Amino acid sequence: MRPLTTRRITSTVLLTVVLGLLPAGLAEGAGARSQRSRTVNALGFDTCETPTVETMQVWRTSPYQVVGIYVAGDNRACKSTRLTRDWVKAVHRQGWDFLPIQVGLQAPCSQSGKPGRIDPAHAAQQGIAEANDAVARGAALGFKPGSALWYDMEAYDNTDAGCRTAVLDFVSAWSDRIRERGYVAGYYSSLSSGIADLIDAVDRRSVPDAVWYARWDDRAATTGDGALPDGYWRGRRVHQYTGNVSETHGGKRIDIDRNAVDGPVGVL
Repeated sequence: MRPLTTRRITSTVLLTVVLGLLPAGLAEGAGARSQRSRTVNALGFDTCETPTVETMQVWRTSPYQVVGIYVAGDNRACKSTRLTRDWVKAVHRQGWDFLPIQVGLQAPCSQSGKPGRIDPAHAAQQGIAEANDAVARGAALGFKPGSALWYDMEAYDNTDAGCRTAVLDFVSAWSDRIRERGYVAGYYSSLSSGIADLIDAVDRRSVPDAVWYARWDDRAATTGDGALPDGYWRGRRVHQYTGNVSETHGGKRIDIDRNAVDGPVGVL
C-alpha cells in the first residue's frame, strides 16, 4: 500500500513475472510474454466525452495526472468525437498520461443497458476480433506496442454459470491476442462480478496483465486495500474509487469517475 500524494513514473519498465511466486494462471496471463511498458503511480480520472484540449490544459491544476479515454468499442456511451491523434499529442505535451479504454461486447447477462452482447458459442473468436479492433484504433491514435489497452466489462450477474464462462472465454482470448500484438492487456470491471470471477480463474486460465477494479469506497490513496489478494497484479492495478461526480478546475467543469492508478498506461 502506497499513498498517491506524489507521482512516481517508471519509463520503459520491463514487465516480467518470476514464475513460482505467482499463481499459475496469473503467471501465464501476466508474464508469459514480457513487454516493455510505462507505469504510473498517480491519481486519474475518466469521463464519457473527450474534453477539449483547452479544458485538459486548465485541468493541469487538478490533482489528476492520468486520463481515461474511450478509444474503441461499439458500446461506448459517448463516441469521443474530439479524440484524434492530434488531440492525444497535444494533451500528452501538457503532461498527461492515458488509460486507453475499449467498450465492446458485454456479458450475455450484463446489468448495463449496452446492446452488444457476447455470444457464448463464439466468445473466444469475438474476444480476438475485439482485441484486433482495440489495437488498430489505439495505434491510429499513436499508442505504440507496450501500451496498456483496457477492456471495459460492465457489471453482470455472475451467479449465471454459463454467462460467467462466456465472459472468461472472451477475456482470456482478448488478453492473449492483445499480448500477441505487443500490447499490455488491461481489464476493467466491477469488483463483485468481473474482477471476482477473474480472481477465481487465476489458476485455471490466461488472465489480463493488469486490472482496473470499480469499488466506490472513496479511498483515494490506495490500490492495495485488501480488495485483491496480496500477490495478484501488484503494481498493475487501477482502483476506481468514486463515480459520477462533478469537479471544476480552472473554471472548467467535467463529470468524472475518480481513479487511483498504480500500473501501466499508454506509450507514445
